[in-house]
Amino acid sequence: MDSLAQSLQLVLNSFPKHPYHQATLDGLVTKQIEKHSKDTSAENLKSLWEYLLRNEVFTLAATEGSALRQEETTYYDDLKDRLDLVLTFTEHDASEATFPFTVLQDLLETQTIASCSHVFSWIEARAARLTKGMVPQKGKALILLRTLNDLLRRLSKMGNTTLFCGRILTFLSGVFPLGERSGVNLRGEYGPMWEGVKEVETKVEIAEPPKTPEDKMEVDDSKEGGEDKTGAVDCVKDKSSKFYTTFWSLQLPFSRPPLFATPTTFPDFKEAVNKVLPVIKEATTKDRALMGSRSATGSSSSLKRKREVELGEEASSNEYFFAKFLTSPDLLDLEVADTHFRRQFLFQLLILLNHLLSFTKAAKATWLTSRNRSLQMEFTLETAEVQWVQETIAKASAELRSTAPNGPVFSDTVNVILEREKNWVKWKNDLCAPFDREPWGTEVDGKKVGLEEATKEMRVKRREEPEEWQWSLGSQPLTEIWEMGYRDLNDLQNPFQSGDVKDFVKKVKQEDARIEIRKKALAKTAERLAQARAKMAAAVPKESAVPDTLSQDTPVTPAPTTAESVKIEPFLPAPRPLSSITSSPLHPSLPAKPGTSPSKLAVAPEISLGAAVLAPVSTPVPVSTPAQTSAPLPSVAPPEPSDDQINGYEENKQRWSWLALRTARDQHLQHFGKIGTGDVELLAQEIEAEKEREKEREKEREREKEREKTRVLVTGGAGYIGSHVVYALQQTRRYKVISIDNSHNSYPASLTRVAKIAQDALPENASDADKESAVIDSIQCDLTSTDQIRAVFERYGKGGIWGVVHIAAYKAVGESVEIPLTYYTNNVCATVSLLQIMSEYDCTRIVYSSSATVYGTPPVIPIPETTRLKADSPYGKTKVMSETVIDDLCHAEPQRWRGISLRYFNPAGAHPSGLIGEDPRGRPGNLLPLLAHMAIGRVKDSTLKVFGNDYPTPDGTCVRDYLHVLDLASGHLLALDALAPESTIFDNCPDDARYKAYNLGKGRGMSVLQIVEAMRKATGFDFKYEIIGRRRGDVPDLTANPSLAEKELGFKAPQPLEVMCRDLWNWQTKNPLGYNTKQ
Repeated sequence: MDSLAQSLQLVLNSFPKHPYHQATLDGLVTKQIEKHSKDTSAENLKSLWEYLLRNEVFTLAATEGSALRQEETTYYDDLKDRLDLVLTFTEHDASEATFPFTVLQDLLETQTIASCSHVFSWIEARAARLTKGMVPQKGKALILLRTLNDLLRRLSKMGNTTLFCGRILTFLSGVFPLGERSGVNLRGEYGPMWEGVKEVETKVEIAEPPKTPEDKMEVDDSKEGGEDKTGAVDCVKDKSSKFYTTFWSLQLPFSRPPLFATPTTFPDFKEAVNKVLPVIKEATTKDRALMGSRSATGSSSSLKRKREVELGEEASSNEYFFAKFLTSPDLLDLEVADTHFRRQFLFQLLILLNHLLSFTKAAKATWLTSRNRSLQMEFTLETAEVQWVQETIAKASAELRSTAPNGPVFSDTVNVILEREKNWVKWKNDLCAPFDREPWGTEVDGKKVGLEEATKEMRVKRREEPEEWQWSLGSQPLTEIWEMGYRDLNDLQNPFQSGDVKDFVKKVKQEDARIEIRKKALAKTAERLAQARAKMAAAVPKESAVPDTLSQDTPVTPAPTTAESVKIEPFLPAPRPLSSITSSPLHPSLPAKPGTSPSKLAVAPEISLGAAVLAPVSTPVPVSTPAQTSAPLPSVAPPEPSDDQINGYEENKQRWSWLALRTARDQHLQHFGKIGTGDVELLAQEIEAEKEREKEREKEREREKEREKTRVLVTGGAGYIGSHVVYALQQTRRYKVISIDNSHNSYPASLTRVAKIAQDALPENASDADKESAVIDSIQCDLTSTDQIRAVFERYGKGGIWGVVHIAAYKAVGESVEIPLTYYTNNVCATVSLLQIMSEYDCTRIVYSSSATVYGTPPVIPIPETTRLKADSPYGKTKVMSETVIDDLCHAEPQRWRGISLRYFNPAGAHPSGLIGEDPRGRPGNLLPLLAHMAIGRVKDSTLKVFGNDYPTPDGTCVRDYLHVLDLASGHLLALDALAPESTIFDNCPDDARYKAYNLGKGRGMSVLQIVEAMRKATGFDFKYEIIGRRRGDVPDLTANPSLAEKELGFKAPQPLEVMCRDLWNWQTKNPLGYNTKQ
């Protein structure tokens, strides 16, 4: 046993990787089988191999729960490998042929539905090998059929397993013959045996306390009356008990139909049914009387609103359940009074009665064969019994139809089920004869062809494009209405009102459409006339035709054309000419008034088409001589006949044109010289073109105003943060950026590079406004000089600048401690001057660049905006003062000013292109640019001085919240959008002042030593550092709580520290000297 187990483990350990060839596995198995073939007998070896293989499969199956909880589990692959091993050992005769099927049967019973689906997938993939040599109704076929039928029964009790059941049924249909795949041929009992009706106690005595005289009711309790009542009650109880016994005795033939072979069974069954059916009918009648008429019930039920099923509530609350065995007559009375119970009984009765009809002499003759011995019983219905069964079926069906609710529908459904059951039983009695029909076919030219060939011509014809419908809009009236220019119901409903020239043009086009329609009608009339003449000519006998050569004495006259020979449509009267307008010309281009001008369309005494057709020709035709016949005269096309309706429409066109020109002479006289004489359509085109040109001019004026509205002034625009904010503004192409900077700690070259990035990003078809947005108005200006600030605003005029992003300030914490007055002057006084001049020039929107240093040493980490402002350094105090000034200004003039302060934490990184980044003048004051300068060699210090390692932080060094500078720049865009009039972020302010402050950070702090390590990874430079004492003004931890900005502004800072260090180092390596190209 141990050696076999080791061999099996060896096979499992050397199992080939997926996908593998079966030959590889066959080689491994054959080697181990041959190795132990002489250890013991073949039968003993089979038992040992089966034990070990089964143990491997079910040892793994026991770990299903824990294995499937793992994210990357190989449970199903391992299980399929072991099943492959079981099948391979069986194929090499190392186990019984039924062994894989018994393993599958036990395995499917132990696994969850999800795992069963994977196991069945293995069965589907190995179907050819599993069913090889399988004999129906024997051996492994029976085990496989039973296994899959058990799985189907299990799935029927689960939800959402339709696809799985379909896979199983499809598999069964391909493996087993139709007659046995359902499992019906597996012999079994009809159902559980009926245990009979137990005796019912007819009298139950209950001990009651003796009644006192006071407890007695004052009634007439004479002895005779009492005896009569007691006897009546006993009679009712006895009758109820007998009916109870009779009713439930019917369950015996219901559960055991073969009992009808006993001679006494059918008479007892007939007697019991005859007793029960009247009781059922009486209960149904009472039920219908209580429910009222069907119409009343229908109307009330249709008006009643049904309550929807709530979540968690049973959806099938109306499903009916009743006990199978009842032991009390009183309970039976209650059940019989219930509609559902009666329906179930009648349904059961109909099933049995229909089954009995298959035992008539005629029916038995059709299926009684020696091969159907298992279905036979020694029982035959006689003629009288058949008649009773048929009558009882009719009574039960009628009773079932009269039950409520929806009795007819329920009865029809039962009949359909019974009819299908008859067909199914007949098919089974016929030993599951094949019922596939032959393919449809028909005879064509004496040859039988299939459906495809018989319908080939029809399908080819259907592929041909149909002829174009003569009425493009479906019908003739709709098409004509559309051709006349009607496009809306108002065109048909409202009368014409003189207005614009285009309205008159529409009328002219309608007259053109009427003329075209009239011409088409005349053309059709002429075509019908020509066809009629052709038919008449064909009907004339040949001998009556005029000979080709006539003598000079034979006169020839054409046959007169009668009025009946041609149908002429009636003409509509022409519109009356206007007579109240003077005939003097109003303008050289304006034609004379219709009706008075000599150019008026005169009605010439020409013969109309109708006259030409109706008037007989009386002039004789001269006889042609041979000489004349040989030289015929060339035919001349007759002039197009005139029509009164067309003439009227033409005159209407002239009238509408004249009225249009008269209407347009006051407003559009300048166009008359371009249009020629009376060309109203060309005049309308010129007017529309002029309107389009005016719209373009208006749009250009609007664009100019829009450009003025979206001018944004950025102070300190050439600095590190300012240049990235300018970049973000330009990427939107919604703002015209004005930058002012005194180049104290910045380089003008940064703005040149920003403009280049914006211009490179423009599309090929960029508009003038887009091109303008890529140009920066860069102005050298010192904010401490009021005159210089005023000159900038004067340049764009009052209201010419939409808003200000105030970034310019001194920002070194250590330096502010040394020169506080300089910081207060530059940061606070300059802000006050800026706000004063902004107010003078109606620029009342400001985004202020504040700092996290306003919180000082915060009491709560991360820091919310509600934290008290208590800065520890002069730099931080300048930010607090500036915020206070802006807040006070917004409170003083709430209808004018809108302000937002953005409290930065620690911006870092650079633009990914490496064109712009942080390049402070002198030694950097911030940690990250200092590390970059040390790595590139611009700072010669070999050791970084770290100010303190005894702070209450994880590694003792200060913790700061770093965010990417581009994420910070996007926050400024969101703040500008929030200052727009349509913004709603100020709606929740406690007063009328429209001012708010937001934290801009990631919400995650990084210590000094963590920053050093991140820069070491990004640069590859081995930074050395030295711990020295604390620096005055530094706080231990400044980590933001940016949730308010995220919620109200939609701010996000997704870039991690690694990206910040990478972009910073990219900038530094591409610009080792910063913006200076020379040392």
